[in-house]
Amino acid sequence: MSLGSQFYLLIHTILYGIFLGLIFDTLSLALMRFKKRFNRGFLIIIFWALQVPLAVLYFHRINQGKFQSYLVIFILLGGWAYFKILRRDYLERLREFKEVWDHIYKFIKKLLNVTLFQPAVFIFRFVSAIIALPRKFFRKKRTDDCDEELDVHGEFQSNQK
Repeated sequence: MSLGSQFYLLIHTILYGIFLGLIFDTLSLALMRFKKRFNRGFLIIIFWALQVPLAVLYFHRINQGKFQSYLVIFILLGGWAYFKILRRDYLERLREFKEVWDHIYKFIKKLLNVTLFQPAVFIFRFVSAIIALPRKFFRKKRTDDCDEELDVHGEFQSNQK
């Protein structure tokens, strides 16, 4: 392996470690919605269970089918560089992005409510009222001075004596 390809592999490995740190912090921020620690822990385990095979495949492709143990050291070095140098700035930007995204989401939700949901409810109520209108006119009015009452068995009895 030439010196140039080793340097290329070194840079890719460190960048992959930084990438893993970025993705892990993004996942952690997204998982803040889960109240139960079990759900968060389970999803973090799934995250790492997916990342390990992806890393092996990535470096298998970059390193012409070879996987040296020092790649793990450089991945950890890239993760360390991310957590010590880049993490604070990235988390600030990520939180700002999340706030902007929350505002956009609320705006779209209100817009859909005003343009789709409320008119649909109005149309549904209007059509229901039109359908119920004939029932109001043709319904037999109940009078309280009726001479007949229902007995226990559902048969009419006359109140006249």
